[in-house]
Amino acid sequence: MSISAFLIALAVCFAVMGISIYFIAKQLKQNRARDERIKAGELRLQEERAKRIESIQVIMQAVEADEKLTWPEAAIRVKNLLDQLSIDLSEHEHVQAIYAMEEGTQHIPTHEQWNELPLKARRKYRDEMEALEAKHIDRLRQAKAYLLAYKFD
Repeated sequence: MSISAFLIALAVCFAVMGISIYFIAKQLKQNRARDERIKAGELRLQEERAKRIESIQVIMQAVEADEKLTWPEAAIRVKNLLDQLSIDLSEHEHVQAIYAMEEGTQHIPTHEQWNELPLKARRKYRDEMEALEAKHIDRLRQAKAYLLAYKFD
């Protein structure tokens, strides 16, 4: 084997090694970027979860302290937040009243649809909500105490 053939083979080997090192470095950089995105996503999910938990606690603290927040509205909001957290407490005896209240108000229009209702219809729905609240008030208060103490871990 001549020296020139040897040098050519050596150059090809160095070129292959250089290209290999380039692609390995590129892959490592992509892996680090992917790991950072995953960590950022996990952090964002933890923050959103914490916000939802805090929202449940704020709603439960405010429900009887603030006249503007009624039990039907609180139950709807809390049930939706629990769903977003993927927590099903519907079978839990202390929280069933929240689910019962939410289920009992599903047919009642909300937001813009509520505002478009005639006064007679609004009165009818308010009476329904008040009757439902009166029926479940003791259990709703138990649910409030339970959710304020619940560990969402």
